[in-house]
Amino acid sequence: MLVNNKLDNTFGPFGVFAGIVVLLFGIYSCFYNWIGLTTVVVGIFLAFSSTSTKIDFANKRAKFSNNIFGIFKIGYWTEIKPEMSLIIQKTARKRLGFNQSNESQTQAVKDFRIMLINEKGSSILALKKFRDKDKAETELKQIAEKLNVNI
Repeated sequence: MLVNNKLDNTFGPFGVFAGIVVLLFGIYSCFYNWIGLTTVVVGIFLAFSSTSTKIDFANKRAKFSNNIFGIFKIGYWTEIKPEMSLIIQKTARKRLGFNQSNESQTQAVKDFRIMLINEKGSSILALKKFRDKDKAETELKQIAEKLNVNI
């Protein structure tokens, strides 16, 4: 069984908004000039690029991938060994944006991620993300049971 978990947008919510605006402008400019196609490509890249993790429970492996244009998945498979473990890690990311009067606005995003840890204790990759810690804990137990790893 293969499960795909979307983690983040590559350029954050401000990049997605900017990508949609550039995409719409590119579509409009395509009616007047062929150079608008490059604007469309840039807009699609900004709006739809993201990161995700695939978990293959049957073969006990996970794949972190960067999804370029939302279509092309570039990444590597990591074999999950019994000596590896899973933990819940709290992450906090800050995103910086500017409004029309050129004032900076910082947006803090906090979430909980199920991380795959190697036998030395260093994190390998994030398997799934949650906003609520209780949901993350229940899902952690289910994933650990399916992959036959420690918590």
